[in-house]
Amino acid sequence: MSRRLRTGGTLRENVATVLVAGVSSLFGVALVESTVLITDAAGAAGVDGGSIGVAIAVVGAVFLLLAVYVGAVVTANTFATVVAGRRRSIALLRVLGAEASIVRRSLAAEGLWLGALGAAAGLLVGVSAASVTTAIGTAQGWLPSARYDLLSPTLVGPVLIVVLTTWLAAWIGCRSVTAVSPLEATAAAAAPAGATSRPRLRAGAMIALLLLGAGLLALGVVVGLRVPLGLLVAFVGGVLSFSGVLVGAGIIMPAVLALVGRTFGRAPAARIAAANAARYPERSTRATMALVIGVTLVTTFAVALTTYSDVTLAQLNDAPQWRAALGQTISVTIVVFSVLAGFSALSAAVGLVNTLTVGMLQRIRELGLLRALGFSRGRLRGMILLEGAQLTVAAIAFGLALGILYGWVAAQSLLGSLVHDVIAPAVPWPMIGIIVGAGILITAVSGIVASRRAGSVSPVAALAVE
Repeated sequence: MSRRLRTGGTLRENVATVLVAGVSSLFGVALVESTVLITDAAGAAGVDGGSIGVAIAVVGAVFLLLAVYVGAVVTANTFATVVAGRRRSIALLRVLGAEASIVRRSLAAEGLWLGALGAAAGLLVGVSAASVTTAIGTAQGWLPSARYDLLSPTLVGPVLIVVLTTWLAAWIGCRSVTAVSPLEATAAAAAPAGATSRPRLRAGAMIALLLLGAGLLALGVVVGLRVPLGLLVAFVGGVLSFSGVLVGAGIIMPAVLALVGRTFGRAPAARIAAANAARYPERSTRATMALVIGVTLVTTFAVALTTYSDVTLAQLNDAPQWRAALGQTISVTIVVFSVLAGFSALSAAVGLVNTLTVGMLQRIRELGLLRALGFSRGRLRGMILLEGAQLTVAAIAFGLALGILYGWVAAQSLLGSLVHDVIAPAVPWPMIGIIVGAGILITAVSGIVASRRAGSVSPVAALAVE
């Protein structure tokens, strides 16, 4: 058996991996170019911009790692979804003598070149945008005339990180290849998308991490009433508790989806949409968790910074000039941090749309049976739209709840010693409105893209699929 196997998927299956790698690479390139522009512009003006550049580089590195992490989750979920739909063809390769390790390496290599393609596109767009910005800035006078090193060697860093992370995520995402038996090639149906491996171990780890994280979050709040160092304790608690959410996502998200599904009514399309989320918990979890991460990040920073703004500005009521200057600075900071975290949410949104679209390609038989049972094209499209809406609403609602909690704990543990009291969380409603509006847009896009594919399925063609 040749060690080079063609296991590649369709363009629709691969487009999300390329887009996510491109977004992550563009983000990293933009951070590097921003640091270069600020440092070189400050130097041309006779100001030491090194410290500002270092600060931007440090903060940017944190958000780049967050964006890359979310992108890795999306990529791993995409490959897991693709492998679930290719089980029969993979089983046929196993029958022909291909080892599972060879098939897995072939799929991981696919992730490598897709990551390289997306990262190269992000690099090209980022450098081009920086060049245009520099040209416009120097022409209009808001950037000094200087030599800007826009092709800095440091650009290689984020590109390599994205490529290697995409490859690693693809390797992790296709680990289920090793569980595909050659006997599945003779089965009439694909293996169920069902149970999570080692459920008891996952449940135990989830409970342990959640309890330990919650305890440290509470301890951080208590310590924060005396000293600001409570923030460090709360940070560790937040990391542990959210790790518990990630480990137990296959248990938590189906429960959240079931709760949200009850609000969609009892119409046949709504009932089937809700049942699909419960029947395929791993698929539903893969579709929602990246968006949960993105929404949680954006909301956490927005709530923490808004609460910090309200508390600190209240201490400056007797100094209106300082109050105005600090308020403007904090407002700009909120916008900047929200945009930085928004890159992660963008990658997550791409992943959700792709998971729904690829899922439609893998559910031809199910959709055909519904058509044969009397579902019209319109009702089928409505069911797909409701599925997308249910996934989006559940992810955004859960992410908002986590983000508000984490944001309040961060502000309380940092500022509790300043006011010597419990601080009410300041919810930035405009930001919440933007998140909800983005959710509506995601639902519409994913529903339209997926339902167009579903609506084109004829009962005869669907029932003929093996």
